Amino acid sequence: MAIDLADDAPTPGDLLGRLAFARKVADEAECEILEIAVAWAHAHPDLDADGVEKPWAVRGPASVWQPGEYDASVAASGDEEVVEWCGVAGVAWDAPAAFAAANAMTTTAGRSLIRDALVLKHRLPQVWTRVLAGEVQAWRARRIAQSVLGAHADVVEDLDTRIAPIADTVGTVTLDRTIDDIMLRLHAEEREIKQLEDLDARYVNLVEGSINDTGIADLMARGDWKDLHDLDRTLSSIAACLKEQGCTESLDVRRSMALGILADPEQAHAMLTGADAPAPARKQIVLHLHLSEAALGGNEVIGRNTATGNPMLAEQIREWCSRTDTHVTIKPVRDLNDAAGSHVAAYEIPDRLRETVTLLHPTCVYPWCTTPSSRCDLDHIVAYDRGGATSTENLAPLCRHHHRLKTHTGWTYRSLDPDDPFIAPGAYLWTDPYGNSYLRTRTGTQIVATAAADDPAA
Repeated sequence: MAIDLADDAPTPGDLLGRLAFARKVADEAECEILEIAVAWAHAHPDLDADGVEKPWAVRGPASVWQPGEYDASVAASGDEEVVEWCGVAGVAWDAPAAFAAANAMTTTAGRSLIRDALVLKHRLPQVWTRVLAGEVQAWRARRIAQSVLGAHADVVEDLDTRIAPIADTVGTVTLDRTIDDIMLRLHAEEREIKQLEDLDARYVNLVEGSINDTGIADLMARGDWKDLHDLDRTLSSIAACLKEQGCTESLDVRRSMALGILADPEQAHAMLTGADAPAPARKQIVLHLHLSEAALGGNEVIGRNTATGNPMLAEQIREWCSRTDTHVTIKPVRDLNDAAGSHVAAYEIPDRLRETVTLLHPTCVYPWCTTPSSRCDLDHIVAYDRGGATSTENLAPLCRHHHRLKTHTGWTYRSLDPDDPFIAPGAYLWTDPYGNSYLRTRTGTQIVATAAADDPAA
């Protein structure tokens, strides 16, 4: 059915024109943020114990690099951050926090943005010139900067010359191949050593944050090609056995199921060799089930994966617990409605109180931080030696970096009145050393006040 449009309705051409203009404005703003990041870093240098700025690599005559350039000692340090920041100005440890908060991002993300901007400014000047001219989008420029983190000065200089003319269109494949080509020509021996070192960088990781409400998650692996090839063939073999046993799922699903079978080597061996199936291994599951008032009435049941904070469907929980190869451990459940006011008359925090606070606050309560509270320090909001109680109302999880920030710099925060009907429970008002304020609640972060006008040019 055709839709009647008003005579003054925008045409497709009008909408595309507005879109192109909005994209241009957004790109210009992102490039300006990179410029601000450089200026912020230069205004907050990393100082030594005597208050003198630590030396860092700068371009001199004939592209000679001064102290701070990448060398064997940097590579041998094993410190990933030292390598990544090689060749650019150091930044005071507490400087990225305020920058990141004002840009509505985590401190880690803000620090990475500052680092990328410095790499572009000081190590990739030809690409940087095109960024300032509005010819290369910020996200493309950052991708190029990240590809050369910790690289030799001559490699970066060569890449800058090759990539700058095509920086507005270059893809990751071309970028990686160009770097590989330069490294093989300029540092062949080191590239061979790196190939050996990569063997020590093999891993298999369960991506905890990928789990969804149906209990499906991702597994990441990096290994020797031969090992992975053999695993791939084994998964296909088990998938074929499952099909012979009547499983009607797709091949991809059966290969995924094969991973679970491999978790019980005896069962996998029996399936692949045709031997009698052994008794299933007893795997353990520890389930923390969070119940709402509706759940107590039988109208809702929601489980939560405490490793990720994700809610789980009741059907998925029942399926896990009913498996014959799983041992279920039931632990006591704490009523968080009665947790307010829980306290002890000491500075030390007992495990019972620590667990309650981490259940009340799943992550660090600093603006935009997502570090799980299980990996955080518990901070006395009002210092204990100033009369602050060791209680659920005066304790909050802060990751180590933001705990140091609150303790040693001008950052402050306070808990808002939990009984105020206009304030969400678990809300904190943070203020940075420059007068900007942020409201952190359990649902996210809002910028509530800025020290300067919204439009600096106004």
